[in-house]
Order: sequence, then C-alpha cells, then structure tokens
Amino acid sequence: MAAPSHDHVFTRIARAIDPPNPAGPADPLDLITANLRAVVTAARARMGQPMRVAVAGQIKRGKSTLVNALLGEEVSDTGQLELTFNVCEFHHSPHPRLLVHFKDGRAPEEWHPETLSRLTVRSADGLSLLRAVRKVEVGRPSPLLRRFRLVDTPGLGSVHGTDAENTLAFLGIDDPAERAETARVLAELGHDARSVHAESAAEMDRADAVVFVFSRGLGRADQQAVESFAGSYGEVVSPLKAFGVLSRSDQYWPPVGETGRDGMPLEPADYHAYDPMATARRIADTYLERPLVRRVFRTVVPVAGLLGVGAQCLPGDGFGPLADLATVEPPLLAERMEDVHLFCARDHPDLPVPPEVRAALVGRLGAWGTFLACGYLRAGLTEAEVRRRLLEHSGVTELRSLVLRHFGNRAALIKLDHGQREIADEVARLRATAQRAGRQPPPVADRVAGLLESARVSDPGPSELAALGAHYRGRLSLTAEEEAQLLAVTGERGTGCAARLALPPGTPVDVLLTTARERAAHWAARAGDPLLDRPTLMVARVVLRSYERVADLVDRAGALLYGDDEEQAGHHGERSAR
Repeated sequence: MAAPSHDHVFTRIARAIDPPNPAGPADPLDLITANLRAVVTAARARMGQPMRVAVAGQIKRGKSTLVNALLGEEVSDTGQLELTFNVCEFHHSPHPRLLVHFKDGRAPEEWHPETLSRLTVRSADGLSLLRAVRKVEVGRPSPLLRRFRLVDTPGLGSVHGTDAENTLAFLGIDDPAERAETARVLAELGHDARSVHAESAAEMDRADAVVFVFSRGLGRADQQAVESFAGSYGEVVSPLKAFGVLSRSDQYWPPVGETGRDGMPLEPADYHAYDPMATARRIADTYLERPLVRRVFRTVVPVAGLLGVGAQCLPGDGFGPLADLATVEPPLLAERMEDVHLFCARDHPDLPVPPEVRAALVGRLGAWGTFLACGYLRAGLTEAEVRRRLLEHSGVTELRSLVLRHFGNRAALIKLDHGQREIADEVARLRATAQRAGRQPPPVADRVAGLLESARVSDPGPSELAALGAHYRGRLSLTAEEEAQLLAVTGERGTGCAARLALPPGTPVDVLLTTARERAAHWAARAGDPLLDRPTLMVARVVLRSYERVADLVDRAGALLYGDDEEQAGHHGERSAR
C-alpha cells in the first residue's frame, strides 16, 4: 500500500481556476487570481519534492551542530564565529554543490563547494560579501536529503515586536558580554533582531515540518520562544509537524554536585555510571507534561549534537590519543575530568596525553563522549563499534529514526495540508480584496473553496489529518490501544498495509485481511455508540474508513495474486504481503 500522493486534489483545483488573461491582469482581482493559480501550481509541485524541514530556535542553541549530526558530516561551521545569520538550506545532490542567493535580487551564483566557509564563518575581509548574501543553498549526496530538505534558520525571537533596548534578549541572549558581542556582529552584518527573526519566520512559513531546538535547561528565554512559537504557529504547526530537541544534553557531565540513589554526592569513581542523556530524558518528559509543549511538539528528544558529529567525523588518528587515555584507570580519569577546563589546560603527569590533545578530543566529542570512548576502547571495542555506540548515546540515531518514521511516512499528508492551507489563505485574500473594492468575489473563489471542502470530506488525507489533530490536542476518549491503532492506520509505522495494521512485514495475506476486518468491525461499533462524544465519533468514522480501505486493498491484492477460487484462497496463509 504505497503512500497516496493526493495530487488529484490540486489537479482538480487547478482545473477550476480560469485560464490567465492573454492581455495580462485587467484589475487587482485578476492579479490575485493569478497569485492563486501560482499557489496551486506550487502546491502540486511540492507533492513530488522532498519535505522541507526547518531547524528552528533561538540563536546559539546548537542548530547548525544538529544539522551536521543529522547529515553525518561537518558541513556547517560552528562555534563563536559561525554567527553570520544566513539561512542555509541543504538538499540532495549527486555531487557537492553550492548556490548563493543575494539580497539585491541578482541571479543566484554557483560557487565551488569548498568556499562554503566564506559564507558561514565571519571574517573581517568577508563582511561586504556576508552583508550581500540572503541564503546559501548546499547540495550533498546524503541519504537523508533524498527525503528531506533541511533548512538551518538563523534564529527566532521570543516575541513578535521589540524595541531597541531589548533586541538581544528578544533573540534569547541573557549574558551581557554575549549581548555586546552579538550586537556588534549584527551591526557588522547589517542585521538587527527583527530582520533575523523575520528571515527565520519566513522559512518556518515555507517549511512542511519543524525541528525546534532549545537548551536543555529550557530557561526563561527558551520558554518565551516556545510560547511565541505555539502562539504564532499553533494553528499550522501541530505535533504532526513538529519535534522539540533538547540540545547539548550531555553538558552536565561530569555530574559534579549530583547525588546518587542514596542521596549522597557522587564521587568521581561513580561518574562512569552517570548517564546525562537519561537525566535529559526525564527533563524532556517533564516538559511534555506542560500543555503548551504537548500542544505543539510530537515529542521532545534529548540530543548531544557535538557527540553525534564527533562520533561520525572524528578523524581516525584521533583514536590513538583516546586509546592512550583508555590506559588510565577510570576513577583517576574521572577525577582528572572533574574540572573539564583544567583537564584541557593543565599538564597532568599521570595522563599520557598532553593537554592540547585532550582539549581537542573534548572539543570534538565533549567531556562525556571522551570518557565513554575511553571506556569502550578499554573494553576492547573496535573503532567502528565505538563510533556506533557513541552515535547511539548522542540521541542522533533516535532523532533520525523519528524524523524518517514520523515525518517521512506522513510526508504526503503533511505536504497536502501545507498546500491546502496556502490555497485557503489565497482564497481568503481574494475575497477580502473584492470586499474592500465593494464587489462580489469572483466565482473562482467559491469554486476553489468548494473543492477544498469536498476534499476534506471525501479524500482520506484531510480527514486523517483532522483525526490526528484531534488526538494530539487531547480531545478524544480513546483507550491506549485505540490511540495506537489510530496512529498506525494513519501511517505512523509506514504506509504499507502491514505497517498500517501494526503487523510485521511478511505477515500472511489472510492474517492481514482478518485483522483489517476485525479492526473495522471494532471501529464500526465505536462509531455507532450513541453515547460517544462528537470529536471521538468523528475520529471513529475516519479510522473505520481507513481500515475499510486497507481491508479492500488486501482483499483485491489477494484476488489478483491467488485468484478468487476457494482452493487458491486456502493458500493465502502460505503467502505474505508487505
């Protein structure tokens, strides 16, 4: 059961729009009708393109590091000099490519891929160039980018509208020294807080889905940003389309001052058992208990982006110093790492690696990652095994899986919703323009609005989206098993029949058919319950129709594969379907 493309929805709408006037727009309504036609054309084209996923959040929250970790290569420069406030968009390309877009509207220019650092790292001799650049488009032969376009945004503000005195707080910078430095950089680049926010918000509007990055502490500035995000995008961004990411979740290792299960402070000898990601997971779970967070984010994932990048990109010769450090007894190594600054700067005679090399390792893997890698090498794991373990610990493997499973499996639904919203907005604009001019809206407005409403009723995509929205808003009276069935049948696990039935690949056809019919019967009973509340009733009807479609597809597939006679049907149990 392949994912439906829903192209027919936009094809019908395109046919309902009057052809353009050969003489050009005769009045403002003709111009807006042309805009409507362009929006529909773009929506149709989007259905055949990879999803656009914006990586958003306030500045200096680890967005570029997260993008590098997801892609598995150090594409974007990170660190103190990376604040160029440029949008950077990544797409799939068989060979590395770099396309530069300019603010003055001139044609984009193809540059050599190795010149990317000139556009993502601030330098005194490159300021005039950086002031002129609007966006950087990067092509990479990444498997992830075959399904997604990743957009690294410069930074969202915590509120809409600000004054000159609190612009840096607006972008989430509380430290006075950082404010002064960022203010200087903004001035150098010809930016201000409003323009940075506006560019990021525009990319959010163009995106199909969002990964929102905030710091592990979810401090005041991050809370304001999440609140602004929910308030500004709450109607268009839902848990179907957004994840939260707790960045730098390993930053509280070593756990100096933390207490163990006995309530006593942890000693360095106990540091090996302390998992900062488990602590971050508990923090993420508490965030998800907040209605504001739960209303916007599907989940909140703790990630150690630097460790994720280092696990994949640390040069092989970096494992030599790690192996040398691994010869140090764990309690002594933990004691020396208790103060990470001194570990990276002081010459310890009992450590076989000089401080500058230790500093480089911590800069690539973080303190916790360095300690973990030493432990794995001490246990005899190979370099490849150590890299795999570190990547799993970083949370990047889990995040990739979630992005592919949740966004990827529902890409058609999400892009359908995006296109329908844009078309509805354009119809509303057309009607408002006509009203301001004291005229009746042109017939095309009613035709397109009618087709949108018809699609919401008859096409499974919009109805499944509405059902998921009701579920994520907590408006349904469903059991845990029914919630799991709702998610599965709408594509949470995949778009094949077995996945929609939450059954493993290779399940026999007769089992698929029996399961689909049993589920349909259950939801038919739910839909016929006279005491059911209206939101749950509407969702029960949607899920019923979805299971009926699965049953019909499996039945027809069985007939095509094995024929309709009883003898062939008896062998269905020996065959399987996806």
